Amino acid sequence: MTVKVPPRGTHGVPFPKFPSPLARLFSRLQARGFRRSRGGHTQGGVDAILLHTVGARSGEPRTALLGYITEMPDSWLVIASLAGAARNPGWLHNLAHDPQATIEFGDGRRVEVRAETLEGADLEAAWTRIAREAPEYKKYESKTDRPIPVIRLRKAAIPPR
Repeated sequence: MTVKVPPRGTHGVPFPKFPSPLARLFSRLQARGFRRSRGGHTQGGVDAILLHTVGARSGEPRTALLGYITEMPDSWLVIASLAGAARNPGWLHNLAHDPQATIEFGDGRRVEVRAETLEGADLEAAWTRIAREAPEYKKYESKTDRPIPVIRLRKAAIPPR
């Protein structure tokens, strides 16, 4: 199981890259709003989670608010679209560096997960489902020339004591 980062595209939706202090402040405000409202949704109405990772370069804790689709009881799909930008989202680089992460649901529940990039038939099946349940993400494919990865977050097995 690995997380793969595709090459940057040559065109896409302009998506600002904020300086680190500003990005951290924005992330904290998003997380606070998510927790205060006991969950949330993307602008397209997809349920949202907080993804907690470790920065690939900084080693610092990072949090991203992401839309998700429940795949199975212990498995969730997230789409690395960045609204159709030419670059990949930072959280994808973080997961490629360390696929262990934590997701936080609106009810406060936290789940340790391991991430993997979907490929082949799994990826095709995921995009069929995404087109039906979260069409906002399907639209992003036409806005960039980079492949948009779909990541499976699977509940991590608890090691025996």
